[in-house]
Amino acid sequence: MKLQGEFVVRQVMDNIVAIPVGQTALGLNAMILLNDVSKIIWDCLEQGTNLESMVKAVTDAFNVSTDEAQTDILEFCDKLRKLQLLDE
Repeated sequence: MKLQGEFVVRQVMDNIVAIPVGQTALGLNAMILLNDVSKIIWDCLEQGTNLESMVKAVTDAFNVSTDEAQTDILEFCDKLRKLQLLDE
């Protein structure tokens, strides 16, 4: 899986946001708020990482089970899919 579109990720006060730029900004009139877990998933998706590698990245960073990490990843990816931001 890989992110589709152009974004810049910035820390704004206590929030991490993904801001669409270029052509992506024309189709998506919103910023995406990322928490610590979704930021790791976002970084993995920018690199085109597979699900197994994303699960490992999340479980390495946080004290969560593989099942919990996979559930969080799939939920976040489903939200990106609905925004047409995921290239599978």
